[in-house]
Amino acid sequence: MIRLRYHHLMCLPRYKGEGYSEEFCQNLDYIKKQLACNNYILVEDCDDICTSCPNCRDGVCSDEEKVKRYDNLVKVFVENGQMPNPDYICSDCRWYYICREIDVQKLKIVLY
Repeated sequence: MIRLRYHHLMCLPRYKGEGYSEEFCQNLDYIKKQLACNNYILVEDCDDICTSCPNCRDGVCSDEEKVKRYDNLVKVFVENGQMPNPDYICSDCRWYYICREIDVQKLKIVLY
């Protein structure tokens, strides 16, 4: 069972091979493939993606306050049956430029 932070529901469909390091990208590729089985649980702390992130130190994100805000906003969207919108939730993210380039209507979204 894959542990997945709420805000990573937005990252995974938009992920296109860029990341902090090769190890991080390999881990994200692996997790993305595993999610095809819908074998995941949503969590509100560091997850299986975070394990290879340089911002994760001793199981806590160095940007925890910011990503908690992302998690909480995504959780509200999901609980209300809506697709989370990165423009509203995480435009201050380091990787937002990728999301901004992607036409959401063309995403194959299987997580929401």
